[in-house]
Amino acid sequence: MSIEEAVAKDLVGVLFVTFLFGGLALWLIVATVADAWRKVRVAERNARLKQTMIERGYRADEIVRVLNASAGDTR
Repeated sequence: MSIEEAVAKDLVGVLFVTFLFGGLALWLIVATVADAWRKVRVAERNARLKQTMIERGYRADEIVRVLNASAGDTR
């Protein structure tokens, strides 16, 4: 029996295993990219907030207080 015949005989099993592990790998890749994207967006938002506060004349201790108050609100 050749490998082609074996694959043809057990095609459902081969496809199941392929999609199971391929789907898992794809899900992990998408989750990792989404998490990195979220972190970038949070960093951009914090940078804009800091820049705006500096332009408005906030002192450094006020900026730190505001950022620490919103640190739990990153999601």
